Formats: sequence, C-alpha cells, structure tokens
Amino acid sequence: MNIAFITSTHRWGGVKSWMLNFAKELESLGHRCFLFSSDKSFLKKGSNFSLKGFYVKFGFDYNPYVISYFYKMFKSLKIDIIICNVYKEIRTAGVAAKLLSLPVVHRVGLSGDFKDKFDVRLAHRFIVDKIIVPCEGMKNDLINNFEFIEDNDVEFVYNGRKVIGEVKNISKPVKFVISSKVQKTKGHLDLLIVFKKLIKNGITDFTCEIYGEGNLSSYINEDIVKNGLENWIKIKGFCYNLEDILNDYHFGLLTSYSEGLPNVVLEYMACGLPVIATDVGCTKEMIEDGSNGFIYNAGDVETLYKLMYECINMSEDIYMKMAENSLKMIEEKFNLTKNAKTLENILTNLIER
Repeated sequence: MNIAFITSTHRWGGVKSWMLNFAKELESLGHRCFLFSSDKSFLKKGSNFSLKGFYVKFGFDYNPYVISYFYKMFKSLKIDIIICNVYKEIRTAGVAAKLLSLPVVHRVGLSGDFKDKFDVRLAHRFIVDKIIVPCEGMKNDLINNFEFIEDNDVEFVYNGRKVIGEVKNISKPVKFVISSKVQKTKGHLDLLIVFKKLIKNGITDFTCEIYGEGNLSSYINEDIVKNGLENWIKIKGFCYNLEDILNDYHFGLLTSYSEGLPNVVLEYMACGLPVIATDVGCTKEMIEDGSNGFIYNAGDVETLYKLMYECINMSEDIYMKMAENSLKMIEEKFNLTKNAKTLENILTNLIER
C-alpha cells in the first residue's frame, strides 16, 4: 500500500505522534508512507524516520488550488488510501481523494473534537469512509452520542510502543516525572497542593521533575521558589526525546482533566514505570488500578496525596511487580507492531471493498 498521512495543525499533539509511529511501523511491514503537513517540525521529525514529507499550505476549506495539488500528488505517488486528522484536511485532501476514488480515513484523537454539525455530517456522508479512534471507550462514545455514526463506521486501534526499559529497583528519594503542556487543564496546580502537603507533613524523600512548557510555567516556577520547594520539584522545560530519560524515574504522573489516549502514559510504561493517572479518556484501558498503576478522579487532591504517599513508601517487591506489569501491558495490549498490523488490515479491507 501507498499511504498518505495528512495533518494541517501547527501545534504538536498526540495524533502527530501516532502518525509518525504507525507510518514508521507500516513501512517496516513493506508499505510506503508519505507525510503531508503545514508543520515543518513534523516533517523534519518524519525525515529522521526516513519518511518522505511534503510541505503544504492548506488555506481555506475546499480551496480549489489545494485540492488540485493533492489530486496531482496522490496520482503521481500512486496513493491507495489517505488518513486525515482534522476537517480542514478532509475538506481538501479528502475531496481530492474522492475524485480519485480513494478511501479516506478520519483519525479522531478526542471525542470532544467531534461535533454534531451539518458540515460534519456532510463530510462523513460523502467523504469519510472510516473513523479510527485510539480506544474502545471512545468508539462507544461516538456511537452513543452521534446518531449519524453507526457501529461499522468506527474502528478502534490502540496506540503502540516498543518496550525500551526494564524492571529496576526502587530507591530513595522516589522520583516522579510528569510530561505535558504546563497549563491549567493538565492538573499541575493539583500537584503543587499535594507537594506542599507532603513536605509539610515531613514526607521529603521524593523528587518530581516537570517536563513541558505552557502558560503556567512561570507561575509554577515562582511558586516553587516562593515556598522553598527547589530541592523537591523542578521544571525542566520541553523534552524532545522523553524516552531517553524516563529510566531515571520510578513513577509517571498524568494529572490531566481531559485526554484521549495519552501517549505519555505509554512512554512511561514502555520504560517500566508504574503510572498514577486521572480517570479521563482511555486511561482505564491502559492502567489496571493497583496492578501497573493507580487511577483517581481528576481534581481529587486528597486521593492524589494518598497515592503519592503510598508510592513513596512502597515496598521493593510491590514496586517491581507493578513495573513488570507496566512492561507487560505494552507487550500484550499496546504493542506497536501488533497494533500496526491491526491498522494494516483495516486499511487493506477499505482498499479492497
């Protein structure tokens, strides 16, 4: 198959990571994958994976110039199927694909990105052949909340990673890590409350390093200094290769108020980290509470405090079993090669039908 991955967004997000990981894996299975994007950093990262990319200025929806460009490129590259992310791509690249009788896949990363509007219904009636989502819960959400979406319109394919870590011993200080945009919806302020309470209660044998950037970075940094927390908490900024440093930590954190299937949880688990995560999006399909991590309700700082206290005081045997279960979850459920083959079968069936 010759597969085109299309993304018009400029900011980095989970779907872009998904596209790169699955494109690379599909190429290893013998297919050709091409990237079309208005984000040069995305194309550059793709080139590091030896993926051929093309820079596109999308402009307005149904832009005839852009539709013509995609028509010519798809024909020249002998594209068999395209995968889009947002509606701007469907209304440009998707139209070109339909003119060439090519199947169009809409990869949806968040249920909240889907709207019951006339133009959305129109796109899914005349352009989109299949919706792919990252977990079963999201598939059920779409079917239950949108009457124009039927069961056979949606497939779920879990994201995937390859195990790159191993089970390690736990030692003091216990090291936590969180990687996300540093903004209100990601729950960093909840973490600050918990950190202060832990230290106030004399629980000081831990550290936490925060990776990411956002509009709360300065505020959190100032609060850390103001309260004398520098020995325990540090903001490290954006990390381009998180998996390279995760083996230095014991537990991964996800404190978000909204997510789809958070790739960072897979990165934690692929390095053998148990995870404390909020019950949002697909996290319950990733974390078995008490087995490879813990689940709590977003905003519940009392429960988060108790869970972090439990982790700081966890025995060696329990920790190593949880770390082992994180690696096992990647191998069995979020295995990149296995899940890429699932996607391969879906795409093949769309082309052949």
